[in-house]
Amino acid sequence: MHRFAPDRRSALAGLAVFALTATSGRAADVTDRARFIGTWDLVAVEARWPDGHVTAPWGAHPPGRLIYAEDGHMSALLMHELRNQATGSGVTAALQNEAAGYFGTYTVDTARHIVSHHVEATLRAAESGTIDRAYSFEGETLTLTAKATSGGSPVTYILVWKRAAKP
Repeated sequence: MHRFAPDRRSALAGLAVFALTATSGRAADVTDRARFIGTWDLVAVEARWPDGHVTAPWGAHPPGRLIYAEDGHMSALLMHELRNQATGSGVTAALQNEAAGYFGTYTVDTARHIVSHHVEATLRAAESGTIDRAYSFEGETLTLTAKATSGGSPVTYILVWKRAAKP
């Protein structure tokens, strides 16, 4: 019986290492996912073009709110700064479509740093189905990156969000 003890200890040690590795991986997933939870205010939307120039397609101060709930639901509403009718100003016909609003659920792939929005309802067909965004955190700032095309050219959209202040 004693001759099996070293093998048993090796097996137990191996299981312990596996459990710690699996647990720390899950802990990282939970921690990263937990960072999303809450309300985020839009700071900026940038479009980066292949020739290197950068534009602010929705103005310098586009209003927007992104909410990630702990139960896996999410909602987003963002628009061109001149599209906001809460300011009391009228909106030109050219700006009527310069808004995005949708809701659904979300999942976080921490290995690839991708957050996926699974859209249930939307104002625009461009935000249908599953929307994958690369993400990064820096303090209380969340940056989402999206690849798209505009006018037949590839463009990278960078959306910068700041955690909303508590009321």
